[in-house]
Amino acid sequence: MGWTAWEIPGWHDDQKLRDFYKNAFHPELINDIDMFKASATRDTDHARRLRASLEYLLEQRPASVKAWSSLTRYPFESEDELYRYLGEVYEFFYGDRSDMPIAP
Repeated sequence: MGWTAWEIPGWHDDQKLRDFYKNAFHPELINDIDMFKASATRDTDHARRLRASLEYLLEQRPASVKAWSSLTRYPFESEDELYRYLGEVYEFFYGDRSDMPIAP
C-alpha cells in the first residue's frame, strides 16, 4: 500500500491540520493560500504542527500526485511540480518569499 496523509506528522492529533490540507490546496482555494498565512505563523501548537508537516513533506517527498489529488482534489502534473509548489508555500509562510505562490 502507498503513502497516505495519516503519515503526516500531527495528522492524527489536529483536525485543523487536516482541514488545512483539504481546504488550502483545494482547486477552488489553492490560489488564495495567503488567507491561511496568519494562522500558519501564529505561536500555536497548530502552527507548529503545520510547519513540521510541510517540512516532512518537503524532506521526504512521500506523496505521489495521485495520493495528493485524492487528498486535496488538486491535479499536479508531476511530483516535481507538486513539491516545487509546496516549497513555495513554505517559503511564503516561513521564509523570505513576499509574493503569494500561484499554483500551476
